[in-house]
Amino acid sequence: MSEDLSNYSTEELIRLARGTAESSHGLSYKATEQAIGRWREGVDLEDLVKLIESEKSDDRIAGAYYLNEVSKDFVILKIAAIKLSRDALSTCRRAFVLYITTSGYYDEELAELLVKCLLDLDLYVRVSTIKWAMSSSQEVFLDFSKRVESGTGRPGPKFSNPLSNDFWNSSNRNRALRGIEIARRFRLGEEIGVIRKSVIGEDSFIFDSIEFSNTTRERYARWKK
Repeated sequence: MSEDLSNYSTEELIRLARGTAESSHGLSYKATEQAIGRWREGVDLEDLVKLIESEKSDDRIAGAYYLNEVSKDFVILKIAAIKLSRDALSTCRRAFVLYITTSGYYDEELAELLVKCLLDLDLYVRVSTIKWAMSSSQEVFLDFSKRVESGTGRPGPKFSNPLSNDFWNSSNRNRALRGIEIARRFRLGEEIGVIRKSVIGEDSFIFDSIEFSNTTRERYARWKK
């Protein structure tokens, strides 16, 4: 018999959704959908924020997942997402980029955080930021490009030897410019295969991820045949 969860508190739904001893897989899924549905309506968002701001990494990972399932432009979630951008866990930093992508938020603070994500050493975070730049509006992309090219928001190394700082400043600058170049050329209609051959120094995972996303429908059509 299907259990009615509509009278459960959101905290109880979260507990069931995360697979407590008394929740089966089916009940966990249903509780997840119920909680996400409430958050999409702006109900009990504080419970989601508590997960995102928790000191426990498992809570923040769960909160990051739920945040991207909600994908609504609520200010309270924007503030929480900003905290994820500075998280030690790359899963959380990537969730920040994905939230900004779906919510459409963009301002000076977010731009500086996105510059840092463009330079993130985790490739999933970096490629998510490049994809955000590829899909952003022309106005946003032009503003972001200018910031990247000028070095605004770019973190600087802090070695005692200034020559070491020069080395990594140059490395970060080139890495940031490669990301923008990939996004710009894609926006102009160039194929990823062409861009891949001429952008030297970029990890192949970046191009593989972009190409994979862009050929999803093609693969699905071939599979259905």
